[in-house]
Parts: sequence; C-alpha cells; structure tokens
Amino acid sequence: MGDRLRSLAARLLRRRAPDPMLDLGFGSWDRLDSPVLAVCHPHWRGVRAAARAFGDPLVACDDLGRFGTEIVTGATASGVEVLVVHGYPPGTDVLLQAAHDAGLSTRAVMHSSMAQHGAEAWEAEVVTRLIGMAGAGVVDRIGFVKAGLAEAFRALDAPAVHTPNRSPRLPGFEPRDLGEGSHIGVFSEPFWRKNVVTQLGAAAILGGTAHVLARPPVGYLTPMRIVEHGELPWPQFVALQGSVDLNLYVTLSECHPMSPMESYLAGVPCLMSRTSEVFADDKELWELTTVAEADNPASIARVARRLLDHRPEAVERAQAWMRTADTRAAERWSDFVAR
Repeated sequence: MGDRLRSLAARLLRRRAPDPMLDLGFGSWDRLDSPVLAVCHPHWRGVRAAARAFGDPLVACDDLGRFGTEIVTGATASGVEVLVVHGYPPGTDVLLQAAHDAGLSTRAVMHSSMAQHGAEAWEAEVVTRLIGMAGAGVVDRIGFVKAGLAEAFRALDAPAVHTPNRSPRLPGFEPRDLGEGSHIGVFSEPFWRKNVVTQLGAAAILGGTAHVLARPPVGYLTPMRIVEHGELPWPQFVALQGSVDLNLYVTLSECHPMSPMESYLAGVPCLMSRTSEVFADDKELWELTTVAEADNPASIARVARRLLDHRPEAVERAQAWMRTADTRAAERWSDFVAR
C-alpha cells in the first residue's frame, strides 16, 4: 500500500460515524393527524423527494432498528393505521415486524429497477426479503415505482402494485446568477447507471459550463469548465436546477425520476433517456424530451440542441402532462394505502 493510500485509510478509520438520525417532518407525535405515515432514509435524495410528493406525513430515519419502537409507539398513539416504508433503510425488517405486531397495516415501496437488481446484489436482496415478509403476512402490499415491475412480480406471486411517483411540490426559489455563457446541469450522482461521464461529453460538445454535484475522477475532462456544487439541501438544489439553461438526465436505468419533473416545474428543459414512463404517452413530447442512444454524447448533444430550440413548448407541455399524470398517480396511491 502506498503512502497516499495508507493516509486515506487512516483518515477513514479515525472518522467518527454520524449519529443515527430521526427527523419527524410533522414536528412532534402529538401533531400527527393522519391515518397513513411514511418512512424513508434522510440521505436518499430521490427517494425522499418521491416520498414527500405522495403527501403523507414523513419520518426520515437512517436506523429503523434503533428507532423502530419509538416510531411504532408514536404512530399507534397518534391513530395511524397504515405504515409505508420507502426504499429499504437499515432496520426496515425490524420496523415492519414491529408495526405488524402492533396491528398496523404495512406497505413497502421500491424505487429500484430490475436492471439494478441484476447488477447490485443488495438491491435484489431487499426485494426478496420483502416478498418473503409478504408471504409471512408481515407486509401487506409492495409498491413498485417503475412501470412494468408490478406485472413481473405478480407473475412471481408477490402482492405487487404499480405506484408511479407524484409530481413534486417545489419550494419558492430565486434563480442564481451563474455568470455569462450557457450553463448545463448534470446533477446525477456519479455511479454507473447515472451515466454522468457520457453526459459531460455531450456538455463539452454543447459548450458552456457544466454544473455537477460531484466531478467524476476522469482525467480527460480537465479541459472542460465544470463547477462542482456538492450535496445541497433540497431547496438549494431546486434553485440550482432552475438556474441553468438545460438539465441532462440521460441515465442508463431509471424508475420514475423526480429531478426532470423538478426541472420542468422550475421552467428549465431537461433531456432524459427513454428508461421511464415519464412523457411516454405523449408521443410528440416524448420525441422532444428524450434521447434513444443514451451512451452516445454526440446524439445527446444533437437532441439537446433541438430541445433548447423548443424550450417554451417543451416546458408548457411537460407541465401539462405532469398535472394529468399526478391525478392518476394520486388515485393509484390512494388505492395502495387504503386499509
């Protein structure tokens, strides 16, 4: 091991693990007045944004094993009838068992795809666990955000329901002054299915400044103008998305992405890959806002230019689509959480 690796390892070993977090989005248990309570991980940005959009009171917690008793006790004392867990935060199995034992009806919502399940063993394992808990009567229904998955899992004898994401409710924001020239947002986390390096290649062709959450460690990107912003609180992130000229969200696998919807609601076009049902039932909007060849930077840049040429039309039609889709999603969600 070289000196740099030894130094890094030593720093990681000395780093204090963060304290477990429990955040009651409604303030306190005595203020909770809802038959449905949702739980998610505080640091999973997309999942938390999706959970928030469904409209139920939300608990954000990164250790459900430690706080499970408190959550179930507070929920039952407040008259909650249905507990919904989004994703699979640590201790999910403990919380679901405790909720079931306390007489609560339980739901789980998965924000992952089968492509992830095939590439990431843990993503597949948590779904397998939930199906097992459903077979044991502990979990009553499992929701899948991605279209097509519920049908597949019902064929595998799981109590699966399609629960498409609702449209986000954006906070008020003031656009940021990012300086002269054009600005392109590539705000996905830099791991395999988010396809960040390819999209930065497209941004290089388009010119201007690229804005990212984290810069990929790819040396040949050095000539590009890239601004790294890091992880931001959601209101600040929404403001940043709404301050660029174009957002790119051309991922390799997706479920029902929140960031593109946030972008359009903020008035900024966002180019997506054809990996979700967002805009799919509006053929003209689909052709305008998506690119088929997700791993080709030149193709992404070409379609992005066309989208920018039709910016007002794209934003208006996208917002109209979201209003209609949100009504459908709300109806599906109401059926899903009904006891």
